[in-house]
Amino acid sequence: MAEVLGKIGPGDFSKYQKLLKVIQDKKSGLGWDGKDPLDRLVVFTERIETLKFLEENLKRDLKLKENQITILHGGLSDIEQQDIVDSFGKEEAPIRLLLASDVASEGINLHFLSHKMIHFDIPWSLMVFQQRNGRIDRYGQEREPTIVYLMTESRNEDIQGDTRILDLLIDKDDQAVKNIGDPSALMGVYDIELEENITAKAIEDNLTTQDFESRLQAAAVDPLAILWGEEEVPTGQATDESKRRMPSLFPDDFAYLREAVDYIRRVQPVQAEFDDEQKTANITAPAELENRFKFLPREAWPEDGRFVLSADRKEIMKEIKRSRKEEKVWPKIHLLWEQHPVMNWVNDKVVAAFGRNQAPVLNLNGGLQPGESIFIMSGLVPNRKGHPLVHRWFGIQFINDAFVSIIDMEDVLKRTEIHRKQYPNKGVEVDTSSLKKLIPLAVEKAYEWMKVRRDAFEEVINEKLDAQYKELERLKARKYTQLEFRFSQNGSAAQIVLDRKEKEQREIDRIFDEYLDWIQETMTTEKLPYIRVVSVLKGGW
Repeated sequence: MAEVLGKIGPGDFSKYQKLLKVIQDKKSGLGWDGKDPLDRLVVFTERIETLKFLEENLKRDLKLKENQITILHGGLSDIEQQDIVDSFGKEEAPIRLLLASDVASEGINLHFLSHKMIHFDIPWSLMVFQQRNGRIDRYGQEREPTIVYLMTESRNEDIQGDTRILDLLIDKDDQAVKNIGDPSALMGVYDIELEENITAKAIEDNLTTQDFESRLQAAAVDPLAILWGEEEVPTGQATDESKRRMPSLFPDDFAYLREAVDYIRRVQPVQAEFDDEQKTANITAPAELENRFKFLPREAWPEDGRFVLSADRKEIMKEIKRSRKEEKVWPKIHLLWEQHPVMNWVNDKVVAAFGRNQAPVLNLNGGLQPGESIFIMSGLVPNRKGHPLVHRWFGIQFINDAFVSIIDMEDVLKRTEIHRKQYPNKGVEVDTSSLKKLIPLAVEKAYEWMKVRRDAFEEVINEKLDAQYKELERLKARKYTQLEFRFSQNGSAAQIVLDRKEKEQREIDRIFDEYLDWIQETMTTEKLPYIRVVSVLKGGW
């Protein structure tokens, strides 16, 4: 059979000929010729050998130059993959046709200059449908996506039944995108391999399309049924809030940056201009800031050392689009947000305003009762790597030196309005002796309060970790089974087979052990929280 198949060339390969027609035909196909730099094409297939075949033959038949067609697969390094993706999105880059395996179906953006995609083979998982199509059919796409599925038809009745199953998957993916937006909900397992198993089982059982559709409907999640309480919420998909915005004294990052730079200017010169209407800041970077860009791409540092930061996300999108037309892909205007290195530098400068073990005392005449004080505390529970897992700001309230309650930071702001109300500084020295005596009790109360938050976090995360551990063990066992099956079919010399098998088994163990270590290091909390007194709010004069 191998000899017979080897004699089949591109001219005899009907599916390849159909691919050519779909690409080139202006009436029934895409009418694509690769001449327009704004009209690029993506072709997905599962196997690397198929990618190589398509690269060799499409380059010749479409009359593409060497640098106009490229392949993207998991065998390439991360840097090589990213370089290809970046080039595909740059107008001046010569690449016109991207041939991709499913490594490119998740987490990358191909929609900037492409709105046409062809599935050379059909995946058996609706999640893969979603991931592939989502490379061009996503937020920011300015043209109507055109997606083509190539099906291999057979005269054999038995195989025709198999292809009808795949036809149904295509139809279900299209329906899901139009109606509920999530094709993976149709199978209800939310796992690519499990979805492939469901499809394989349907083909193995020789199901009709009606029977297979009935199975899908039985497994699918009905949002309306959940809404009306007729079905239970799928526990595997329930999510907790993964992050929360910390309370702030400022309406946005722009207002904070402006206020902070004004403060820094009191102790050192800073060249900065602010446009309140456009929410834009122009800041000339001091020499000390350059070190923060050591591990970022060189293009992130402006040639003239002057940063343009904008809080207008629409303006940032325009700038990103403009930058793709230039050789340097990094935008000249940066998004003004809390993680930008300039903001981090400003944060450190502001924090350095107070020495070690020092905290400011604010007299809020009219904001708090006479004799009342609120210690603003920061409580942090880190993981074993020192990264915060639980971080809260809150207030410890005292009246006449007696502990009263613990107040959420949001309630502190509502009551005192220090985030929008100006309290006059009369320059009167404050007697802090009584406040200093309250520090041990404030810290003790803060410890107790944060331990409760830590325990609550542990209760939630441990349940998730237990499920994760069980899933990892199941996956590891499946890898072992696949390994045993693969080497049981190997006809090589016994010792060579055994050595290779043991080597691959050690590699499986290493990967899973490293992942388990990572989970334990990142999701295991330290026993004691870190407590810091940020400031003290005091009532009266």
